[in-house]
Amino acid sequence: MDFLVVIICVFFLLGVTRVLTTIPHELGHAIAGLLLTKEEIAIYIGSYGDPEEGLHFMLGRLKIHFKYNPVLWDHGLCVTEATQLSFIRTYIIVLAGPLASLLLAIVCLYIFNLDVHGAIRLAALLFLVSSVIDFIQNIVPNEQPILLHDGSITYNDGQALRQLRKSRDVYKEFLILREYFDQEEIEKGISLFESTYSKHPDINILRWGIAFYLKKESYERAIELFQELKEKYELNTDEYCNYGLAHSRLGEHQKALELYDESLKLDPSTFYSLNNRGYTLNLLHRYEEAIIDFDKAIEINPEFAYAYNNRGLSKIKLGRADEGLYDIEKSMELDDQNSYAYKNLGIYHKDKGEIEEAMKLFLKAKNLDPETDGLIELITETENEINS
Repeated sequence: MDFLVVIICVFFLLGVTRVLTTIPHELGHAIAGLLLTKEEIAIYIGSYGDPEEGLHFMLGRLKIHFKYNPVLWDHGLCVTEATQLSFIRTYIIVLAGPLASLLLAIVCLYIFNLDVHGAIRLAALLFLVSSVIDFIQNIVPNEQPILLHDGSITYNDGQALRQLRKSRDVYKEFLILREYFDQEEIEKGISLFESTYSKHPDINILRWGIAFYLKKESYERAIELFQELKEKYELNTDEYCNYGLAHSRLGEHQKALELYDESLKLDPSTFYSLNNRGYTLNLLHRYEEAIIDFDKAIEINPEFAYAYNNRGLSKIKLGRADEGLYDIEKSMELDDQNSYAYKNLGIYHKDKGEIEEAMKLFLKAKNLDPETDGLIELITETENEINS
């Protein structure tokens, strides 16, 4: 029995130590970033980039975000605001995290071999084991994407280093493509992608090409590139989601549903895929099924405006107009610049026979985003009703 208690205590202490060794790992990234850039660096302990909940403070150029719940401290994230770092600086910053874990392990091994109190040796051993685990988990490439708080994805340090090495010959073009995308210079981005990719068929350049063609709404070309990407690489959940979106925009809804299913097989918590699958089910008038997806998306991310809005339309079409209106208004509270919310609110009034009010809302949606899916058809249909 005493032996069992000892084992339980050791595993408990190791679990606590695992949480604590995340901090030096992320500080390794941060210190390298502070030395190699002039921009601010942010580290998140206990989240993948949540700047809201928790404890936040500044140390010079270093922003530190701690979740209040220490149980979550076994994962973290380091982000630099510098966007045009050279290849070598980027590589050093990424590598510095695993190296910090390795350095901590060496220090702990040294302390463990000293003639010190048993409690200190035990602590050193626990930190040694935890640091080695951290080093291995981060330095060994893992192709499983990590979903960040803002919905984007990243990878563990080993995979990031592998991608950097593979893209070294086109790293300069990679940075320029990112700048073009941020500045919404889509045609320049497409031109650079096509010229670069024809000479260097790099997978990360290919991903940028897909992003640009999706942004341009050239869905046929985006699908061609997705097919090429899939032949060379196993798609991640986010890529399957965007692949499905491209087919959905072309009216190929069954294919879109299949791709959203693939996305959710990889990660059932991908609320973008849940929302997009539900949106497609709405287009197919399968409203009850759609609501199930929207409910799940909202459960995962209660601040996701699109899921409330789309669920609102489902409920309206099922005759639950008041519930649907509540969801759309909730969506507008979260994002008052969402053109789809105004479109669906217009549908609510149109179904009630309030044609003039519906037209105002459709025009408001058009003003926010002229490319809102299905909006032009609704405006034309409503104009015909007004003029008849």
